[in-house]
Amino acid sequence: MRYLNSKPNKYLLIILFITSFFVVLIFYFLNNLNNSNNLLNKLENSLTTTKNLFEEQKRYALSLAILLSEDKEIINSFKKQDRQESFEIVNRKIKSLKQLQDSNFEIQIHNKNLTTYLRSWDINIKDVPLASFRQGLVKVKESKQPLVSIELGKRLNIKAISAIIEDNKYLGSIEAIIDFEYLSKELKKKGYKLFVLLNKKYLNIANELKNNDKISNYILVNNTNIDYLKGLNLDSLEDYGYVSNKNFSFAYFSYYDLQNNHLGYIFTGIKNNKHININNSFDYETVNIDSKVKIK
Repeated sequence: MRYLNSKPNKYLLIILFITSFFVVLIFYFLNNLNNSNNLLNKLENSLTTTKNLFEEQKRYALSLAILLSEDKEIINSFKKQDRQESFEIVNRKIKSLKQLQDSNFEIQIHNKNLTTYLRSWDINIKDVPLASFRQGLVKVKESKQPLVSIELGKRLNIKAISAIIEDNKYLGSIEAIIDFEYLSKELKKKGYKLFVLLNKKYLNIANELKNNDKISNYILVNNTNIDYLKGLNLDSLEDYGYVSNKNFSFAYFSYYDLQNNHLGYIFTGIKNNKHININNSFDYETVNIDSKVKIK
């Protein structure tokens, strides 16, 4: 008791207590910093993976469009305007190509006046005027060069368009259309969840999406559970970055149409097991041009 009651020992105990407190506090902050850094690294990896898969799918769609636009059977039936024959040929080739890669795609053929000649999924649809809302079709007709982008139409898809050319004359074009389900499956294999969001103001064009789930000012394009995004402040997002809610963390980036109009965001989510709050947003104008993640 005398030992504890002596002033030097009391001071020593106080110093030990304060030292221990600060050691624990420093350890706590370092641990949180380490967890945050680990989460950011995972999110950066998910962002890179998602971007690479998108580019891969765009290249695949473009190769399909070019291949089919040079197919003699398709061109001959198109020139004859034999829609039944074209429908059978296109779907036979789609079936054959699908066996080479596990992905789902559709084909649309356009007349030279930018109306619908044929859709692989519905032979009854024809002569639909497209020039007023399909920027890609207009660009391909003007340039005669193939083009691929995430393009807005009745739906939102990856669309690749290649002109049908004969004797240097533009006869029409062929379009390969790929949805986001293959990407969702590939990202799921890596432990990620994909969310493609479109601004609701474009539903006057993308009217086939009007019954999809909505969150804030956006509508969900792909087939997934929108509840994972609950709690996020989507109105505060910039061009790209990282955000989190209670159970998930997300990397996100913007995508644009061919006239540089902002269409929406693409999110990749991972589990936030340690409930780390993260909110880092960046504007393309504030970063080096080589590091931009802008997608069209």
